Amino acid sequence: MKKYFSLLLPVGMVLTFAIGLSARDLETKGKAWLDAHSEAAAINVNGNWHAKEWGKIVLIQAQGSRDVTGDGDGWDITGVVSGKQVFLLFSHKGKVNYTAELTSQNDNNLNGSYSRGFMEEKTKHKPMLMIKQ
Repeated sequence: MKKYFSLLLPVGMVLTFAIGLSARDLETKGKAWLDAHSEAAAINVNGNWHAKEWGKIVLIQAQGSRDVTGDGDGWDITGVVSGKQVFLLFSHKGKVNYTAELTSQNDNNLNGSYSRGFMEEKTKHKPMLMIKQ
């Protein structure tokens, strides 16, 4: 029994460390991804939105701010507005699961794409259309 315990203890420690690192996605890689989009906000996306793939999405953006928070489909949303584009992180307990890049077509819709994990050229992007409710 001691032999198995001595094997499980190091494995458990490694798994705990790995989970802790991935939970900091939002604080590290997520923040860096958002910070890379630094234009002044040309639009305000505050309000209730609907996307076919996500259902109801609530975005909160204070007047004059670039920062966006919210929730949708059980995800915590953090993001920024850069020019007429919106960059969103969909996370749970600090782990980023999806990212989205959307462009304002007019005051009532945002069109673009989302991806599992962080959006990169090599990741598969799916179309996303958000309509203001």
